[in-house]
Amino acid sequence: MINATKIAISLPTEDLKRIEKIRKEMRMQRSALIDMAIRVWLDHRDKQKMIQQYEEGYRNHPESIDEIKAMEELSADAFAEEGWK
Repeated sequence: MINATKIAISLPTEDLKRIEKIRKEMRMQRSALIDMAIRVWLDHRDKQKMIQQYEEGYRNHPESIDEIKAMEELSADAFAEEGWK
């Protein structure tokens, strides 16, 4: 069993009604549904942070013209090998 901690939260009534409708459709316990939603949000947040770091890295250290030309040549060679010429 997963180590879990009980918490109490307050939600707007309309949000709870929506959650209950989805929970019943999916035949899930309320805690399981909310846990799943939180995990999806946390994963999305982590991915957004990684994208932000990636973009920041390219802003701080953009590719040189020589690197771009080398990648273009490699790409052209790869396509030619596959008959895309």
